[in-house]
Amino acid sequence: MKTLIIIFTALTAFVQESFMQEFTVKATYVGVEEGVYTFIDDDELEYEFSDIDVKASKKYDLDSDKLVGKKFEITYWTDTEIDENDEEYDVYIIVNLDLIN
Repeated sequence: MKTLIIIFTALTAFVQESFMQEFTVKATYVGVEEGVYTFIDDDELEYEFSDIDVKASKKYDLDSDKLVGKKFEITYWTDTEIDENDEEYDVYIIVNLDLIN
């Protein structure tokens, strides 16, 4: 029974991850406020990321002001979550960061 639960959990995580879309954008880091990382691209579109993957967070310390104004290539996923009012909303998750300048 324990093996069945482990297999089901692993399969569920795999299926959920396979539905997440991966995107890439080049944008300048503006800073972090209340756990939300903000970037602006060359067209002045603002990207707000509410989560960051552990691997990406180890590459660069976005909580430091030293990286404000630096341009990154950001790879991210979008996920849909449900709030307390049963409304869907998108969550943007950074999965990789590469410093451009």
